[in-house]
Amino acid sequence: MTPLAPCARRSLLGSAAALVSLVLALLLVTAAPASAHATLLFTSPAADATVADSPTALVLVFDQPVSVTGSTVHLAPAAQLGTPALSQGDRTVTIPVRATLTEGVQTVNWQVTARDGDIMMGSYRFAIGPHTVALASGQATAAKDAIPTTVLRWLLFGSLALLLGDLIVGRLARQISDAPGNRPRRWSLPAALAGCAAAVALTALQAGDSSPGAAFSTRPGVLSLIEVAGFTLAAVTVLVRRPAWAALPLTGVLVAEALRAHPQADHPLAGPLLTFVHLTAAALWAGTLIQVLRTAVVWRAERAAARALLLSYARLAAWLFAAVAATGLVSGLLLVPLSDLATTTYGQVLLGKLVLVATAAALAFTARRRLRRNAAAQRPARAEASALAVVLALSATLTVLPVPADANRPLPFAPPANGPIVPTGTRAGEIGISARASTGQLVIDLTTPQIGDGTKKYGLTATVADPHGTARRLNLRGCGTGCFYAPITWQSGTSRLTLTASAGDEWAGGRAGLSISWPPRPDADLLQKTVTVMTAVPQFTLHELVTSNTILGPGIRKQLPMTGKKFLAADPYGSGTAPITTRLPGDNSHRRIALAYPAEHTQLELTLDEDGRILHETLTAPNHLVTRTFVYPEPDAEHHEH
Repeated sequence: MTPLAPCARRSLLGSAAALVSLVLALLLVTAAPASAHATLLFTSPAADATVADSPTALVLVFDQPVSVTGSTVHLAPAAQLGTPALSQGDRTVTIPVRATLTEGVQTVNWQVTARDGDIMMGSYRFAIGPHTVALASGQATAAKDAIPTTVLRWLLFGSLALLLGDLIVGRLARQISDAPGNRPRRWSLPAALAGCAAAVALTALQAGDSSPGAAFSTRPGVLSLIEVAGFTLAAVTVLVRRPAWAALPLTGVLVAEALRAHPQADHPLAGPLLTFVHLTAAALWAGTLIQVLRTAVVWRAERAAARALLLSYARLAAWLFAAVAATGLVSGLLLVPLSDLATTTYGQVLLGKLVLVATAAALAFTARRRLRRNAAAQRPARAEASALAVVLALSATLTVLPVPADANRPLPFAPPANGPIVPTGTRAGEIGISARASTGQLVIDLTTPQIGDGTKKYGLTATVADPHGTARRLNLRGCGTGCFYAPITWQSGTSRLTLTASAGDEWAGGRAGLSISWPPRPDADLLQKTVTVMTAVPQFTLHELVTSNTILGPGIRKQLPMTGKKFLAADPYGSGTAPITTRLPGDNSHRRIALAYPAEHTQLELTLDEDGRILHETLTAPNHLVTRTFVYPEPDAEHHEH
């Protein structure tokens, strides 16, 4: 076969470069933003909790959307589990439990794929049985293969820095008059190949056990393809001797890294822009300095040219430092609360990176002063390069560390209940209040009459007094429109809640009180017996108060003759069932039962006499509060009428 002429080879490689450029452009256009690392927020059953019965499903709630591609969930002791399903915007993973779990401690080992492509994993424990089991392991989320991922991403960042630095030094050298023609041996091709290899290896780690087709069908897979294509195209531009063309594919790599970084999860527009500028400036700073030092060694016989090159770099480095410092500071403030800087791993690594950036800036300033005095500046410049290499390593480390969770950050939706629920409700002014207490948590929903577009700004403060009378303020966290969540450890007995609710200027709010009797005692049979007894009641008198605004009072009293069947036909529990049925502590010979219909934000509390008839009923609904008293005829009077 006749070998291709050099010009023909360059033409062929140029065509290949054009094709890869087209593919890269299409990938960049179609790639959607990827979320940062997903952190496990809640589980059901709750981590470290004890439940009375075997759960029918395991529920894992994350702060970011996840993918079940390549996901695994295992129980120890081993048990048969169903196929994981996603819900709530891909933030909730539900795994059916196909068998009855044995009593004792259960360990859940889970693994999911975050939207940035990294595989997240962790474990937690819960116990099954009638007695409380002390567990203190907690739950944690970590990236799988964190060490190799960090090393590979450092290699990717380093390759990117060397490629960009080679482009910039070429420009700086051409601006120097009487610059020597000799240049150090180019590292562009090895750097491009190393970057491509790192991107491919990272893609393989992200794919995990899933097939290549499934891995590349996800957004992280598309971003990985962009990076592989970017470094491949950079290598092609070196082979066709058009190194300046590498700027476009390398920009694609920078965009892909910006779309998968932490800041974009909370700030989809500003986050990627900050990361793009920060990473570009850091890579240019480190890569340009390394290439300048290599060139200065080759030009050591031409001290004037080497000094001019270092001065040109020093001027550029000042702007790059400003960009790195400004974008790094803003991104850090967006991601990490100041209180978490010194107490979390992410914050500590970020502080270390900031210290090294400041050190590199000081070394750059020292080198520049020496240059102005015609003194040797290579030694501080080499120390500066070493500091910047460590900065890139810390940047790679930050990509695999979870960002500290903000305990006050609103949740997209309410966490799942942990075990049986104690429901209760009331009204504050024109605002309906429904509360659900379960193991380790309290969820409160505020509702108002649906008029207009329904957009309201709800506010809520709450204090709780335990059964011993010790009061404290609850740290409430938003969980949707009108929804508030608080972690709390319930003590046996009755805890008192004091709530202050508001809903903008349109609706009247105010203070209200609630009681939570712990522990919960589900009792669906008691409701069915109550309905059976009430169905047989021939007549009674119903005294009713209805109000839509508790500030104006409990409402006007109505007195209605009633039969048991007629009353049950109009009440939500007339069928004898309710989604949540919990028995409350009784008074003397009276029994109490709490009912809840969460979908309708409706709660009821019934007080029963010794015969199972209803004596009192309190119904809380979104638009009104109803208080009812049941008066039954005396047995003698009833007999006389018959």
